[in-house]
Amino acid sequence: MTKPDEAVDRPLMEVVFDAIDADQDLADEAKYLVLAALEGIAELDDQLDGVTLLQARRAAHGMTQEDPVGAFLTSIEVAGFRGIGPKSELTLHPAPGITIVSGRNGSGKSSFAEALEFAVTGKSYRWENKAKLWADTWRNLHDASQCQVRVGLTIEGSERTVVGVDWDPDAALRENKTWTQVGNAKRSPGTDSLGWKSAVELHRPILSYDEIGGLVEDSPSTLYDALAKLLGLDEITDAEKRLTAALKNAKVPRQQAKDALIQLKRIVAESDDDRAVQAVALLKKRQPDVGAVQSLATGSTSEQSPALSGLRTIGGLAVPLPEQIETVVAAVRSAVANNIDLANDAAAIADKRNALLGTALELHDLVGDGRCPVCETGILDDAWAAHARARIDAEDDKLAQFKQSRRDLDEARRAARMLIDDLTTADTVAGVELSSLTAYNEAVATARAVPESVSGLAEHLNSTLFAVSESGQNLRQEALDSIAAREDTWAPIASRLASWVQLEREAAKTDATVADLEAAKKWMTAHAIDLRNQRLEPIAEQARDIWAELRQESNVDIGAISLEGSSTRRKAVLKGTVDGAPSEALSVMSQGELHALALALFIPRATTPNSPFRFIVLDDPIQAMDPAKIDGFIRVLSSLAETRQVVVFSHDDRLATAIRQMAVDARLVEVTRETGSRIHVRETLNQAKRYVDDAYALVRDENVPGDVKRRAAPGLFRLALESAAQQLFYATQHRAGESREDTEKRWGDVKKTRNRLALAVHGDADKDLGGWLSYRPERWPTLKLCNAGVHGDAVAVDVDAVKDLGRVVDGILSS
Repeated sequence: MTKPDEAVDRPLMEVVFDAIDADQDLADEAKYLVLAALEGIAELDDQLDGVTLLQARRAAHGMTQEDPVGAFLTSIEVAGFRGIGPKSELTLHPAPGITIVSGRNGSGKSSFAEALEFAVTGKSYRWENKAKLWADTWRNLHDASQCQVRVGLTIEGSERTVVGVDWDPDAALRENKTWTQVGNAKRSPGTDSLGWKSAVELHRPILSYDEIGGLVEDSPSTLYDALAKLLGLDEITDAEKRLTAALKNAKVPRQQAKDALIQLKRIVAESDDDRAVQAVALLKKRQPDVGAVQSLATGSTSEQSPALSGLRTIGGLAVPLPEQIETVVAAVRSAVANNIDLANDAAAIADKRNALLGTALELHDLVGDGRCPVCETGILDDAWAAHARARIDAEDDKLAQFKQSRRDLDEARRAARMLIDDLTTADTVAGVELSSLTAYNEAVATARAVPESVSGLAEHLNSTLFAVSESGQNLRQEALDSIAAREDTWAPIASRLASWVQLEREAAKTDATVADLEAAKKWMTAHAIDLRNQRLEPIAEQARDIWAELRQESNVDIGAISLEGSSTRRKAVLKGTVDGAPSEALSVMSQGELHALALALFIPRATTPNSPFRFIVLDDPIQAMDPAKIDGFIRVLSSLAETRQVVVFSHDDRLATAIRQMAVDARLVEVTRETGSRIHVRETLNQAKRYVDDAYALVRDENVPGDVKRRAAPGLFRLALESAAQQLFYATQHRAGESREDTEKRWGDVKKTRNRLALAVHGDADKDLGGWLSYRPERWPTLKLCNAGVHGDAVAVDVDAVKDLGRVVDGILSS
């Protein structure tokens, strides 16, 4: 394997790593993202998810690289494919050199090229970029019973290898089965075993006329894409796309939070709930307090809504129930009835009497019988004592009843007072209209005006508390209904607030990732052009050298070649000069020049030393070229053929003719087509020798009358001599550096065979040819026969005469 071209074939990861490693302004997190994006979408996802942490220098040199093998073509065998019906084989010499495969349009020669392209690359430019009709007519119309392609290869350090493509009878184009077989080993699916997976794009060895034209004629962006692919720059574009996609996804949470916040601000602004007013104040801040918003949404904030707090206070008012009122009123009435002022006096007298009798009894118990110390009339004896005790017991019962009645009255009054004291007025609630509020407060005020006399208490309670109860119940219900209405209105807002809080927290988690991705993408975009042009320059330099050969009489010269812009603004820019005046080359080139330029741009990459393809195949590359550019093209091919197997398919005879005339060492093969898509491949003889063979066939054909032979043979002699002379003259002129245009003019100006021989032999059509003719015995008779036949002289033509012609032609061609 030859040493890779370091400027072009150095792995892109190494180039990027060196550039990124030297950038001190880029954060490590962003650097890791750039490298992961270059590896692939899965690696980038892992890096973003924290699965892979590229904390150390990535060993780009140690990365797994395909080890492609160098290969030459030995044959292309095709059956039932495109213009080829029954199996036909094009054999090739597997070594550096030029093979020209000629054939008219429709001969089947391009079918060999397309079959090779499909087998090696898995696709065809014509089918990929043309109308669907091309892809639907890939089977041969005459014989598709066996549809297959076989490409023979010789591979360095390996046995003979075959890449095959097979189709089942009803299979579509893309339903092919591709396989590789080395020697007699078992076939392996696809061509991955050859290490060609990436090389097919990086060092594309097959270029067709359609592809060459499409590269430079479609648009600057098409040429940009093609150059980028051939230079392996798709990795940069793919990395940019991956970073762009990842950045777009990473921005989604923040955008969602932003959109939700915009809507949320509008919603809370439209609400008259005082909590919404708090939300407005919180959300208008540049950086809203997420915790405060969450507390407001969940109701866990210490700052309660004033209106809601007021309504809840009213909803919790202690309003006496009707049954409570009835119980208290009844108790008051009963107690009042049993406790009148006289009853109170009787109780006091009985109490005093009992006290006196009790003292008298104590005296009796102490001194015995005797007169009453108070009246001194009565006798305090045992009978008196028993009687006094009985009276005391009776008075004690009555006294107890009076005392209990008083206690009942006091208890009834306390119960009434508690009902009155528990009554509270309700405050107005800002922004809330409560229709029962005034009636309730007035009822409470009336109930609180308790009369001084206990006798009117029950009636007061009865006349005021029921109004308090009714208005209070109504007020409480109004408050509860208002609370429910407010909660119904607030609940969706609270839900939106809580949802935004969640979105904001999710967005906060990705903000750092977004910043890293933006930095990574910015770095990649900023350095992409430099990376592209750094890898393009060596190719551009070679392209300019090739263009110098191809341009010939073109007045367009190529200067700087660069890839500029990105996305929809991407384009390939070719600076140049037209007759010395600066200009963009693409805009001033003819079609032939554009095709020549395309070849100049893509041949260098196809033939880089690191390419595994030791062959380059061109299909109809000279269609739009003028003769001068064909000469230059042949010189380019000759240079390539020193190290590469060069195969050119062409329907244009000018290429084969120019090859002969320039004495370029090349193998010429002709493809012809018969009915039923039967293709024949045969090596082409030199044109002059073909005329000699035609003369042999004529004189040996017994079915041709003698007079016909005598008339026709001299013409073949003349064609053979002039063809050989032309090849010698063109080769001499080419070696002398003369332009093809001057060469063709000098040849065309000479009309006679003798003079053309003199021009070829001596470089001067008017110089005497006698010496040259007398040097070999067969020369005079051959020229005489040629001229005599042309002038109508009777001549005898036999096999010996044709043998003389053959020796003369061989002598001229070997000069």
